[in-house]
Amino acid sequence: MNKEEKRALISFLAIYIFSAMILVSIIGVLYYKKEIVAIDDRCSIEMANAAMIVEKDLIQAKMEGREYKFASPSKTLNIGLYDKDGKAILSNIQSKKVYVSKKAYKSNTHEYHIDKLSMPVFGIHYIAVEGNEADSQKFRLILIIATVILIATIFVGFVGYFLSKLLIAPIKSRMEKLNCFIKDSSHDLNTPISALMMSVSSLRHKDKIDSRVLNHISISTKLISQIYNSLSFIAFNDKDEVLNQDFDLADIVRESVKFFDEIAVNRGNTILCELEPTIINMDKSRIQKVINNLISNALKYSYPKTEVLIKLKDHVFSIQDKGIGIAKEDQEAIFNRYERKSKDIGGFGIGLDIVKSVCHTYNIKIGIDSKLEEGTTFYLNFSS
Repeated sequence: MNKEEKRALISFLAIYIFSAMILVSIIGVLYYKKEIVAIDDRCSIEMANAAMIVEKDLIQAKMEGREYKFASPSKTLNIGLYDKDGKAILSNIQSKKVYVSKKAYKSNTHEYHIDKLSMPVFGIHYIAVEGNEADSQKFRLILIIATVILIATIFVGFVGYFLSKLLIAPIKSRMEKLNCFIKDSSHDLNTPISALMMSVSSLRHKDKIDSRVLNHISISTKLISQIYNSLSFIAFNDKDEVLNQDFDLADIVRESVKFFDEIAVNRGNTILCELEPTIINMDKSRIQKVINNLISNALKYSYPKTEVLIKLKDHVFSIQDKGIGIAKEDQEAIFNRYERKSKDIGGFGIGLDIVKSVCHTYNIKIGIDSKLEEGTTFYLNFSS
């Protein structure tokens, strides 16, 4: 992973985790506020119940004529029994001062519930209940929410990491293909350009024009022209004006064959044609690019001294080569941009992508029949 990829990954994770933390924190705060109300209500009810139990025990002890045994009904609550002046008669409350005039209040450390008896019992006018369970529950709630946020953040971080890897993977693959494309472009352009330069240099030192040198110049020029046409289509396809017109497809095929004939002879191949007149209504330049790329591919992957057979009959164009062939599992992938059947053979991997693009535009059906080490036949059905 290079620096740019690491920077992008870190930036994505930072934004993803930060936004997830904000969302989870908001949910946590809302949950906390809701639970605080519930905790306060539960504690208030528990303290009121404790006061009622103490009052019941006081009344029962008086009715039975026995001494009241002071005890707190809950281990988490402290009880205080006060006279009419607020003086403690019996108490285990920690606070030195209890405000019996209030029904309920809170100090820094405890909550208090005051129950005023309708009829004094054993001189007791007030029952006070002291507790701090609400604070304990609130603290535990904060710990739980903080733990959940932390775990959620870690989980989101892992999910974000794997998501970012999944998102970066196709981009990384695309960049690798582009890098290979640039390298291959440099190599494929360098070959005909070097041949041109050598041929021109050779002509300067000769009084008479050598036909072989002219042939090399012609072939190199055609190779560069084919490369340029393919690259310009990829770059400006969406901007080029489409001009549909009626024309004979057989004428276009003948022009393309004538264009590649020198290249075929130079490679020891022969292009044979069986063409019948076929009128179609499409953009002539785009269809010519399709035919050119298919012929270029056929020559490129053919074995030396073999024939390339082109047929045009019943609105079906076919081109057959005798070459390395294409495996069944690769026959769909070869139409992907920058995909090449063989890394040992030159090319950019854009020819069949252009063919697929134009055929898709005009609803031309593509067929492939291929056997490894025997050859490949491409079919284009123009009848639809």
